[in-house]
Amino acid sequence: MNSRQPHVDWDILFGGDYDYFDLPDLTPELSGREAASMVKLGGFEPGMRLLDAPCGHGRHANVLAAQGYSVVGIDRDERFLAMAADEASTMGVDVDYRRVDLREMSFDAEFDAAVSWYSSFGYFDDETDRDILYRYRRALSPGGSFLLDMHSPYRHIPSVLANHEMHVDVLRRGEDMAIDIQELDAVASRYYAEKITIRNSVVERARYSVRMFTAPEILEWFRAAGFSEARVMDEHGGTFTVSSRRLVVLGTA
Repeated sequence: MNSRQPHVDWDILFGGDYDYFDLPDLTPELSGREAASMVKLGGFEPGMRLLDAPCGHGRHANVLAAQGYSVVGIDRDERFLAMAADEASTMGVDVDYRRVDLREMSFDAEFDAAVSWYSSFGYFDDETDRDILYRYRRALSPGGSFLLDMHSPYRHIPSVLANHEMHVDVLRRGEDMAIDIQELDAVASRYYAEKITIRNSVVERARYSVRMFTAPEILEWFRAAGFSEARVMDEHGGTFTVSSRRLVVLGTA
């Protein structure tokens, strides 16, 4: 796989094959449901200043802007930002899109709320990810909320145990195929993964890794980042259990 160091092949992982294999499943209906979950779980109110980071191609930011939120969306990917701006124009909504790497966020008490959705946290080493979490905290006004959505650390373990210590996802589009192979490093609490796409007989490989957190660990990280309160829940706002599909954290500045 790789040298067991945090790493992401960003441009390959989120390039043309992402558009072909992943985008068809990210429907407007799904984006609307997820935006509604953000509002419910975060207790957001229209008119709030909201930071979507990273915002990707704007599928949540544009929906939230249409619902009356003042949204700033940041991402490292210029292509995604252009897609987001085009969709915002089509929808007739106003979102302030900016090219900013999470590691370089420098907002200071500018937002009432911030969101990180769709497993977008934990791709760097622990020191860098802790600093990013602090930057989310610094971006919030006193009393502001940060909503973080991640995979549950327990989600793939049964598959890993049953499949030679690997979890494998396969997605087909006609004759084409995307295969996601994940190996869990239990000591580092990190999945090391390779996504192999076969499209028009062309094979592409992208490697990435992502940190997994237990509830006590991520709550400690929130406290260390300066949040006054933090709590965990499942994707529906209920009690987080080993059966939960998602781990959601709500922190208060």
